[in-house]
Amino acid sequence: MDSTLEEVYSLVLTQWPLVAGAYALLWTGLVVYVGLVLKRLNGLGKQVEVLEAALARRTGAE
Repeated sequence: MDSTLEEVYSLVLTQWPLVAGAYALLWTGLVVYVGLVLKRLNGLGKQVEVLEAALARRTGAE
């Protein structure tokens, strides 16, 4: 086997936990971000419903 390939393989095999950890951190961050966005959208939807109800009461009362 070529010595260059042996060096590359030895680096890859010893560093894979760092790469796996980086991907796990990336995916965890992405899942948390999407969860926060969905929570915010749900809150905004409730606010829109309240505003629509207030507008309906106001226009119905006039």
